Amino acid sequence: MARTLITVESVSRIGGACRGIMLSIRALKLLPVWLSPDHLVSTARIVLEGHSLRAIAVLEDGQLVGMATQESLAGESELSEVRVALEHAPLVLDGDLSVREAADYFVRENTEFAPVTFEGKFMGVVTSNMLLRELGRSWDPLTGLSWSDQLREWGIENLKRGSEVTILFIDLDQFGQYNKRFGHIVGDHVLQKVASMLSESIDPECDLLVRYGGDEFAIGTLRERSDSERLAAMLKRRVHEVFIGEAEEGVDFTIGIQGGKRNKERDNVHFAATLDNLINLASKDCIAQKNAKETLAERDSSAVAAVEMLQDMVPDQLDPIRVVSVFADDHTSNSLTQVIISVGDSVVSGVSARMGKSVIESIAHATAKALERKYPDRPMHINDIHLTQSADGKRIVTVSAQVNLGDQSVVVGGVKTVEQDLYSDVAMAAVQAFLQAKNAGTLL
Repeated sequence: MARTLITVESVSRIGGACRGIMLSIRALKLLPVWLSPDHLVSTARIVLEGHSLRAIAVLEDGQLVGMATQESLAGESELSEVRVALEHAPLVLDGDLSVREAADYFVRENTEFAPVTFEGKFMGVVTSNMLLRELGRSWDPLTGLSWSDQLREWGIENLKRGSEVTILFIDLDQFGQYNKRFGHIVGDHVLQKVASMLSESIDPECDLLVRYGGDEFAIGTLRERSDSERLAAMLKRRVHEVFIGEAEEGVDFTIGIQGGKRNKERDNVHFAATLDNLINLASKDCIAQKNAKETLAERDSSAVAAVEMLQDMVPDQLDPIRVVSVFADDHTSNSLTQVIISVGDSVVSGVSARMGKSVIESIAHATAKALERKYPDRPMHINDIHLTQSADGKRIVTVSAQVNLGDQSVVVGGVKTVEQDLYSDVAMAAVQAFLQAKNAGTLL
């Protein structure tokens, strides 16, 4: 039987060009213990027993020629040479293989040990127990994800190889209050669902997902920065879909991003410090975005009150603005979104290219385009949009925008409770924001 040498290159051909790197097996505590074919069987037994080994490599002139195991030595005379007890080594692993990749080959080949070589040099023998211990060393039983030390090892190995690494730092919003309100059992179920959604959304060939802390997750990715930002936008959309029709109240999260912008070869620097800096900056970006969210939420509360007051101020002669239909594709990031509205007897439409925006963002922008076609001297620019949940479990859409009124612009906000059709309610929230501008002058 021919010996199979499993190398990083062969795995890369299987996994694709975007394959990531985890802890390599040569980083494990391998013992470079070996025997010569000329050694006596008695010597082999002493070495195996002394190192608590089940198998040992046999080298001749520095080259691996086979393995000697407790079983193969059992029936041989102590004065016999090891060469009479040689067993074939069908699997030889490259030391640069990751622990997970090596474990996959162990399962596939149904083996319990394999010799490891690196750059032609024998490194030692890796066993199934060694791989299992390493895989279980940093594992969160609640979510089934690795802890942050795996992200550091993965990131450092990739930086050493010249790959560009981007970190996405994910923090659930107000999860401490959520736990206090619903209890930790419900909170644990929510964490499991979020972890499952994140796991299903990433590409294991390019990305590594870990649980970073209590309500924090992190993704290391080899994607380009623009692709990483599209991934973040997609995750923000999907977290809102996880809890639709579920017993648990939904949650939201904030994502900070750092990395993926380098356009030249990295100097020979301290890779661990570089990786730690990427994680730290992604965390800071996440905190800054959370603070901005809280500020916007306070402004949204004021906007709700303003909408309620302004609704009573709408003159009777105004033609009502209604949302006729919304056409949006939530599955294609570069699709076009169209919103059709009616104003009195006229019907106008607006179109917005998603270009990586969330589907609700593109609906708000398309609504603004439709309004601008009807009122070209009063263009509206969408600043932000949020989908939140009230204390009684209702979903609320909030749109923040600016309407230009000649030589001045007015900051406006629209709020709509989601009833049956989320897309139509998003468009209606944008319409309500537009109607607020009448408080600054005659709009319609």
